Amino acid sequence: MHENLCSKLNYLARLLLSKVNEETSSYGVTQGQLPVLCCLNDKEGQTQSELCKNIQVEQPTMANTLRRMERDGLICKTPSEHDGRQSQIFISSEVRPLLESLQAKRDEVISWMLRDMSVEERDTFKRLIDKAVKSLDERPRQAERKKE
Repeated sequence: MHENLCSKLNYLARLLLSKVNEETSSYGVTQGQLPVLCCLNDKEGQTQSELCKNIQVEQPTMANTLRRMERDGLICKTPSEHDGRQSQIFISSEVRPLLESLQAKRDEVISWMLRDMSVEERDTFKRLIDKAVKSLDERPRQAERKKE
């Protein structure tokens, strides 16, 4: 059962991201960049480390994503007023008008995925995903378990 569950969750995640990518790629935005834009839309001027924490990705992944986004004109960086070693990140003026459409495309895909679920099943699905994530987040790393 565990192997099958792992495979199903992996397939669901890949399929969801693929479908979101299909819907947003015509805007020049990939599914990996959309969470960054949405997060910045909620609060402009975040640093790379703040984005990592809020989107829950590792620093190297975020660094590569931001580098490509800046190259493609999706974001711009300015030196932080509080710490010159950091940059604050902003959505570019060219992309800002597209955000509503991008989020609508993402929401369409999610609605399609959930279309055969009742409201109660949707709530349960979200609650169970949150519970599973919390459990795994709380699990100590193998190195920490060896110390015990």
